[in-house]
Amino acid sequence: MTKLYNLLIASAIFASCNSSTTKTAEKGTDTLRFAKGKALFAQNDCGGCHAEKDAIIGPSFSNIAAEYEASPANIAHLAHVVIVGVKPNEGVWGSREMTPHLKLNPSDAEEIVKYMLSFPPDPNKPFLHNTK
Repeated sequence: MTKLYNLLIASAIFASCNSSTTKTAEKGTDTLRFAKGKALFAQNDCGGCHAEKDAIIGPSFSNIAAEYEASPANIAHLAHVVIVGVKPNEGVWGSREMTPHLKLNPSDAEEIVKYMLSFPPDPNKPFLHNTK
């Protein structure tokens, strides 16, 4: 009986250790998957207006992720917005203006958007529109 008990405990410990390894591997894969977007975000000075959790001038990643699901249609739409910009009072975020990034190609803009949408949404932010 003691051997069976010890075997069950060892199995439980092994299983819990293995799940942590899987989560770490998944996080590493996500880091690689969004590395290009992160680099482009930094190169194009997006951090002057956007941050992971805090709205600076523009909305935070968490605010954007709460508003938009990472669907192909939303990614394409947001990439277009990144390129053409937003005039005051014409965007989802009210009076905030977003400078156009006309030299950015659509695929690079999409990588930036995918990176921003990879962060968890802010659970306290209500949806402004039906974009989910």
